[in-house]
Amino acid sequence: MEKKYKLEIIAGDFNSPLSRNEIWTSAYFKFPTLLGVSRVILGIASRRNNIEYFGDMTSWGVCHDELKGKVLDDYRYIEKLIDKFIKHGEKMNDWTDKNFFKTNLQSLDNEELGVRLKKFADLQSTEYAIGVALVILDFQGFAFVENNLEKILRNKVPESDYGEYYKVFTQPIQNSFAQDQEEDLLRLTTKYYLDKQWRADIKNKNKEEVRLLYPEFYKDLSIHTEKYCWVYYVYAGPAFTEQNFIDFIKDYLVRGINPTERLSEISERKKQIEIAKQKYLNILQPNKFEKVILNLAGKIVWAKPRRKDFQSKSYYHFEKLHREIARRLFLSLSQVRSCTIEMLLAGLKSGEVNVVKANDIFEFHVCVPNDDGTVSTLFGQEAADFDKKILRPHQNKKFENINEIKGTCACPGKAKGIVRIINCVSDMDKMQYGDILVSLATTPSVVSAMKKAAAIVTDEGGLTCHASIVSRELNIPCVIGTKFATQVLKDGQMVEVDAQKGLIKIINK
Repeated sequence: MEKKYKLEIIAGDFNSPLSRNEIWTSAYFKFPTLLGVSRVILGIASRRNNIEYFGDMTSWGVCHDELKGKVLDDYRYIEKLIDKFIKHGEKMNDWTDKNFFKTNLQSLDNEELGVRLKKFADLQSTEYAIGVALVILDFQGFAFVENNLEKILRNKVPESDYGEYYKVFTQPIQNSFAQDQEEDLLRLTTKYYLDKQWRADIKNKNKEEVRLLYPEFYKDLSIHTEKYCWVYYVYAGPAFTEQNFIDFIKDYLVRGINPTERLSEISERKKQIEIAKQKYLNILQPNKFEKVILNLAGKIVWAKPRRKDFQSKSYYHFEKLHREIARRLFLSLSQVRSCTIEMLLAGLKSGEVNVVKANDIFEFHVCVPNDDGTVSTLFGQEAADFDKKILRPHQNKKFENINEIKGTCACPGKAKGIVRIINCVSDMDKMQYGDILVSLATTPSVVSAMKKAAAIVTDEGGLTCHASIVSRELNIPCVIGTKFATQVLKDGQMVEVDAQKGLIKIINK
């Protein structure tokens, strides 16, 4: 990084290895050619795959203003961006499915593996570049769709009806892949649900016992698993197994959910949303611009996670290539994911990589974008110095004597329960039914824990964040954008959540 930038931590995430971090950091070099705007300076600092995003907010502001200008010149610019990354995501999934998942990689020479590795990185970075442009647009209070939607509804709808109108117009226009999975699993459950003994055995017996007792069910479950195992993969998995989906079915049974009735409820809810949307459009009588915003709201809520799902599926396919490279270079999967692309390409030529370096990178690394279009991966003392001197020159803010936390309502409702901090898969064992799930930002990998929650609270997020979408799908009270809930709340505390007010009250310290 040749120029001096003022870098600051802007967000966090989990289970993101170097193999993904390097690609993500490189994506923004494509902004000038793909989008015709200035690049934004963004990077990632990672401790054992738990990451923090950092960036220069001045460059973000410049890029934001240029994108905002494009939106104001063409109200359909956002929709064009969405269509572009949807098309590219489908193309990327087709390519990785054909060239990784359905290819005998052992039959390819090392040079060809390297070619496919570089192609994958190019496809993923392009998808990031197009998709993250929507994130760049949300800056300093400007969220084009969300802000204009709120303005339209505040001007035309009574305060008492605002929440219902907002909920209707922000419903996704189509199912997510996770919703497709959910509905298909409910249909599978319906097939066996009337068998009382089956219900009892699903709740009480282990997977192997279930497989032996109900071979037809297990065959259906395996087909379902093969189709949907990637849905919650994100960057590095693991992919879901039959056990995970059995746990989902068990969750239905424990909560007394009749799958036939739930499917009918889902279908009826979709119909009622469409009826309400048409009714509200007739009442609002929107002009041309307002109609664009009202119709775009549901599309953008659907599209942002759709882009991530495309990437998740290709990362799932990519694991097969990583495993083959790991086999040839005598590495673990974690080690190969902790090698830069340059290290892997060199290793495929020489037959070996620096394992100590890969292990050090896993422990802590920083991906830094350089002004020449390259990405530097710092590790060891160099990474520690960069982190201390550049990213955290001052001590973290201390939070004391806080009894209430305020955020934004993602799904209304009230709940009282025990706090459980859930940020990654390893945290989920402590989650019990009725607990309050508190997270920096939820991801698909913790959906099993979210289903048990009486309420969900996150530090980060907006209209289209994962917690917002899933909480509405599950009808669980949810407060997002609290900024520091995970730094104030602790496991075992009792809290009250009033999501309608975006308020979390600490009952006991």
